Amino acid sequence: RPRWCAFSAQPASASEYSSFPGKISHVPRSTRYVLADSGYDSNAIADAVEWDERGRRTGKRFLCPPNGRYRPGRASPTRTGHLSRAEREASARRAKRTAFYNSPPGQRAYAQRSRSVEPLHERLKALFDLAPRVWHRGLNNNKTLLLSVIFCYQLLLRLNHKHGRRNAQVQWILENV
Repeated sequence: RPRWCAFSAQPASASEYSSFPGKISHVPRSTRYVLADSGYDSNAIADAVEWDERGRRTGKRFLCPPNGRYRPGRASPTRTGHLSRAEREASARRAKRTAFYNSPPGQRAYAQRSRSVEPLHERLKALFDLAPRVWHRGLNNNKTLLLSVIFCYQLLLRLNHKHGRRNAQVQWILENV
């Protein structure tokens, strides 16, 4: 069950992982796994999650499906010669992350996304009529709307709990208030 979640909104033209690096330092120490979709597949992001600025392990694991655009050990067309030591080490770390992702424990951990993150997105879209797209013009207006939706949803969950409904079925509040 997720305890912590970061929120950001970017224009559709922005790179998927452009806002994530600034949030890594705010991930609580108690976090065991950082689950991301394949758009976040990057050695730099994974290393920032798993290693601190002094080169020590943080105790967190970055779990992300490998993106097909990256092939470890492949020399770029403009490059000649062998990989440097740092590149070999980065490639080895990536191979270990990929092996863990593909292992049964890694798959069980990653499966949590389908039971927590994605259903919440769909729930918010359905409850607040945000599908197929947010209707406000301008990124700042949409950020305000999305934060308001999250805040209202949390209030609805508390009201739901107050009325003895512990299964997070808050649709009745929206229809009956």
